[in-house]
Amino acid sequence: MEATLRTPAALARGVFSREINLNHHNSEKEVSRRQKRMTATTQDIQVQSPSVTQQQQKNIPCSTRELVREAILPYLGTRLALVLIGLLADFYILPLIKTNPILPSAQANMHFPNLFWLMWLRFDAGFYVDIAMHGYWSASTLHTYSNWAFYPLFPMLIYPLGHLFGGSLDAFELAGLLISNVAALVAVSYLYLLVHREFGMQIASRTLILLALFPTSFYLSAIYSESVFLACSVACIYYAREHHWWLAGLCGGLATLARAQGILLLVPVLWEYWQVLSDRYAPLPDGNSGASTREQARHWLSSRLRGPLLAARGLRNWLSLFALALIPAGLLAFMLYAKIQTGDFLATFHNQKWGWGRHFEFPWQTLSDTLTHPLAANPMEWNFWLLNLLAAAIFLGFTVWAFRKLPLTYAFYTLVMVLLPISTSRLNSVSRYYLVVFPALILLALWSSDEKHPRRKDFLLPLFASLQAVFMIFFVLGLPAIA
Repeated sequence: MEATLRTPAALARGVFSREINLNHHNSEKEVSRRQKRMTATTQDIQVQSPSVTQQQQKNIPCSTRELVREAILPYLGTRLALVLIGLLADFYILPLIKTNPILPSAQANMHFPNLFWLMWLRFDAGFYVDIAMHGYWSASTLHTYSNWAFYPLFPMLIYPLGHLFGGSLDAFELAGLLISNVAALVAVSYLYLLVHREFGMQIASRTLILLALFPTSFYLSAIYSESVFLACSVACIYYAREHHWWLAGLCGGLATLARAQGILLLVPVLWEYWQVLSDRYAPLPDGNSGASTREQARHWLSSRLRGPLLAARGLRNWLSLFALALIPAGLLAFMLYAKIQTGDFLATFHNQKWGWGRHFEFPWQTLSDTLTHPLAANPMEWNFWLLNLLAAAIFLGFTVWAFRKLPLTYAFYTLVMVLLPISTSRLNSVSRYYLVVFPALILLALWSSDEKHPRRKDFLLPLFASLQAVFMIFFVLGLPAIA
């Protein structure tokens, strides 16, 4: 399979190498100019054919067996490794830590079989379980660390299973763990299908390995909404790229019910819809690639403006646009519910500001404040200052890289998902929030698949795995720095 995915440049080097070996065994006098021209023609044919083969590779439908082998099983293997790391932390490290009211109880976390799900119940997980069991708190709590900062889709999914399992606290915790891990498998499946569609099997498989080993990807298995949001977001982009607008809108609406970032899916999805309409009703002229840059820009702008105007004549296009309105509908539903319960239409945003200390701030202001107010290394501090600052800087770099390397739908997704967490006046939990920025993993998969630099993969995977093991221990021990 690797042979079929070789780049034209790599194959050209291979043909050139074989030509040198041939000349080494034959004298220069025996090689005529005609033979050289024939060899060059043969090289051109050999160089061009792999690109067709690679394109055909992208178009081969992904089978269920391939999906299980290349995506689900490797992901589940990393989850097993995390469970083993968690057990080691529970039995060999947690008992050595002095009693602290913030940290989990060593005695409670060592009882079988509860220990298998209690290790995933840390930090905000209790809020989600409490919402599923008792609902949202009263309006009087909006100025405190209230549960109105958390969105309802994940607790809504926990609620029926919790009652089905018996209605106890353990039942709801077990239900939360089950929902989170099933959602993670859904996310893994859609991400594999999406990347396979764009770049082929090899890049899709490597992207999934990078997701599974991402330093904070243990949150996909914890009682957190990360896996639900990632599943809905990837499915939304997948259906948008497939031009199934109603499914894209539905998945985007569910993402908005899961996390505040969901509303930003409107940006990449609307971009995709705009391009589809423009290409359908006002396609670019043939031979545009040979025109000057100014001419290309003029043709593109004309196509993008005329296309939607022509498309507006069709009722079907208006219905598809209406389907995309389902994306903000999720947030609107939650705000209406908040209005009924608290009398405050903006309860979730007010609670973020009044209770949790987060408010809108331009990204450069947040980064400037963070740089000028460094925090000393402290595992009990709720802001892992160095990690979050590095994550913000690295993912801003990924944003620039995405605009240079990936289709613009992915670039716009990266842009909005990177900017929002650093526009809330603090960098707390940024390393977790960026777990859902899957185009960054696609970029790393492409970068590490370069045959000219085989050591990139050898560097990247051990780095991710090592950091993940350390952060998983932090998480199991309940150290707030990794929250």
